[in-house]
Amino acid sequence: MHEPIWEGMEGYLAGKPDASFSRHLESCADCRDVVAAMEGQALVIRSLKAPTDLEPAPGFYARVMDRIDTQRNNSIWSVFLEPLFAKRLIYSTAVLTALLGIFLFTSPKDDMMASSVPEQIFAEEAPPPAQLVDLEQDRNTVFVQFATFTE
Repeated sequence: MHEPIWEGMEGYLAGKPDASFSRHLESCADCRDVVAAMEGQALVIRSLKAPTDLEPAPGFYARVMDRIDTQRNNSIWSVFLEPLFAKRLIYSTAVLTALLGIFLFTSPKDDMMASSVPEQIFAEEAPPPAQLVDLEQDRNTVFVQFATFTE
């Protein structure tokens, strides 16, 4: 399709062709064929146009909205908004909170909490580091301590 036809096609189909459009159509057979095909398509499209006084049946919009709601994919969070599930969730949370409270207040108090003061931990003697055991040296050490023991 040539430039004058491309630019003037819309005006021609609306019923107001340009002078350059008409001159080009008289001289070009290919463009005449294209314009004839587009006129046919425009007629088909105009015949499919609905009358202006046509209105949808009563309840049409309500039916459309209901159908959209039924076909909508529910998210995972919509489960939490259901009343039955929400009640069960509230009750189970209350029971769990009560059980944890009972456990915390009735459990025996350990002395571990009292002995975890840093000063007490550092005051205790640390066990000797694990070393390779030399039995002969251990016997000699015990013998020397027995020999030098005084009260």
